[in-house]
Amino acid sequence: MAVVQTIETKHIFIDIVNYTYNRSVEAQTDLISYLNTFVKESLEKNQIDSKDRICIPTGDGMCISLLNISIPYDIHIKISLDILKKINSHNDSQKNEMRKFQIRIGINENIDNLIIDINDNKNISGSGINYAARIESLADGNQILVGNSVFEKLVQREQYMKSFDSYSAEVKHGLPLKVHHFKNDKLEFLNNDIPSKFKPAQKSVFRLSEIQAYYLANCLVNEDFISKNIGSGQNSYSMQTLLLQLSEDCYAKTKTTKLKPDSRVKVKRPLQEHFDYIQEIDFWIICDLNSYIVNEYLSSMYRFFSDPYLFVNQSGKKQLLNDHPKIYEEFNIK
Repeated sequence: MAVVQTIETKHIFIDIVNYTYNRSVEAQTDLISYLNTFVKESLEKNQIDSKDRICIPTGDGMCISLLNISIPYDIHIKISLDILKKINSHNDSQKNEMRKFQIRIGINENIDNLIIDINDNKNISGSGINYAARIESLADGNQILVGNSVFEKLVQREQYMKSFDSYSAEVKHGLPLKVHHFKNDKLEFLNNDIPSKFKPAQKSVFRLSEIQAYYLANCLVNEDFISKNIGSGQNSYSMQTLLLQLSEDCYAKTKTTKLKPDSRVKVKRPLQEHFDYIQEIDFWIICDLNSYIVNEYLSSMYRFFSDPYLFVNQSGKKQLLNDHPKIYEEFNIK
């Protein structure tokens, strides 16, 4: 068995954001060319000799692995910022939108294995480079995320003490991963926003539709009628059908104009007579109709009723008043 050579490595994993989206093949090729140029210029500027690095293409980006480089201690950050700055200048001068681009960067360091790949070239294998790729995948455009091994060394330095926000993630195979977002408000080319994968999910605010509001209002003003006719089996289904038809009539009335009169009123009889009429319809027809009514209009309002979709509770009254005060006033609800 061959002896495995290990080496201290700093990994800068780079990925072009939306590499193929709305870009021609020619534009994609140009982006790789631009990125290669900017990386080479940054490595040269930071005096990284070819023997001290391995650049591994990844299709829509690359991994820059720095070998046994400890001075300066933040060389990976310096190179990353320099590349981002060059891309920002390029975008400012580039008129073709397909040839403007952003990158995301993941930085990690570890003692990894130095290997010879299928092309007889030096390459890197190990958890350090693997985690650099996973860290990069959590970043947004123009952001730099670093792993724990990088963070623990940088955060002790005065320059970087207040430069990171920390997050916990779960990556491939359910592995937990701690990542740290490098921020600097003075650098206009650096994205300091919370990475989208760590933004709290926004709670959707429920608001009653007009028909739902009219349904609640009709339930409230017809409580005595509902109590008189409620019962088991078809009674509840028939009552919900009647109340929805009343609500649809109320809604249709608000859309009526002189040029567009509404002639399709659903409840033309007195309530009791109309309810009795619905009761005469085959049970399974009403049952199927009620399933539609519940799914389409009522299920999202379940918390506003003390009994299934017929008797409105205080939360329902409050929601009606907040969302549709005009309807609340129209029905003179107390």
